[in-house]
Amino acid sequence: MYKALIFDLDGTIADTLPAILVALNATMRRFGYPEHDIPALRSFINNGARKLITRAMPEVQRTEAQIDAVLADYDAAYTETYLQTDTTYPGLDAAIAELHARGYRIGVLSNKQDYMVKGLCAQLLPHTVEIAYGQRPGYPTKPDPTVPLALAAELGAKPHEVAFIGDSDVDIKTAIAAGFAPIGVAWGYRPAELLLEVGAQTVLPSPDALTEYFH
Repeated sequence: MYKALIFDLDGTIADTLPAILVALNATMRRFGYPEHDIPALRSFINNGARKLITRAMPEVQRTEAQIDAVLADYDAAYTETYLQTDTTYPGLDAAIAELHARGYRIGVLSNKQDYMVKGLCAQLLPHTVEIAYGQRPGYPTKPDPTVPLALAAELGAKPHEVAFIGDSDVDIKTAIAAGFAPIGVAWGYRPAELLLEVGAQTVLPSPDALTEYFH
């Protein structure tokens, strides 16, 4: 039924929040802004680095020029920490390796910066991810279907032959917009109820369930 499986990264393949938080709070300190914790960070993510920074900043400071300055600082800080995410969720790497061995084409699509997505995939899943894309200048981010559809084509699959697997409402909306099967995961940053509410076909309870569902 499916030829290609496209995975989200943050909250789906790996827990990237600790490495993000180190960089974010270093930036907040340099600008004299309040620092954040993991629960707050969880509410900031999923729409790219600029949205993350905008949400993390005090509202009165959110001019375009100031967002640009804070974002540039954060990008430099996260460049130093992003590879601290050095393991997948338990069992996820083995599950993807098994799916790849069964003949599924494997892609990754994230709203994280493109070079970081590529670097993390090379570190976490070096032998199974065929194509990985993150946020690139001039390209729309999820849930816009433009890049997901291009990625599916590069993987040699038509939309109905693709399952998009992710932990957030943004991922489910992306899948629906592109005509992919929307598959949620319960081990990430958003509750299963939310994923089902926005249209997930199913929500898998653990990485092991991937190899059972895609048999």
